[in-house]
Amino acid sequence: MESTSEQLNTANREIRHLQEMITALRLELEAMRLEKDHAVQQAVTEAHNESQQLRATIDALRGELEKRRFDGREQLQRAQADARGEIDQLQSTINALRCELEDLHHRHNRPEATGPGTQAAKERHNAG
Repeated sequence: MESTSEQLNTANREIRHLQEMITALRLELEAMRLEKDHAVQQAVTEAHNESQQLRATIDALRGELEKRRFDGREQLQRAQADARGEIDQLQSTINALRCELEDLHHRHNRPEATGPGTQAAKERHNAG
């Protein structure tokens, strides 16, 4: 049988071993906690950065959309002004041609001076 002092030494060694194991487990647990906290912080930072990038992309796309809307309105206004100008020009041309046609019609229907050249021109016109 073991003596009491040997039992005491064995118990003390066992206590020291258990204390060392507890310390090692505490350190490992703390390291795991720090690692987890770091991973969470890193995930939060990455999510925040991604959120900022997405917001910047949204702002850029919104700006581009507004610019295109403005450019589209501007092009539409220019096209409408060009069309209006062309319509006005065509109406002026129509009016001028109408006046010329009426003038020719009036000239054709009024009695003309009689003469051999004029009579021959009328006959050629009526025959044709």
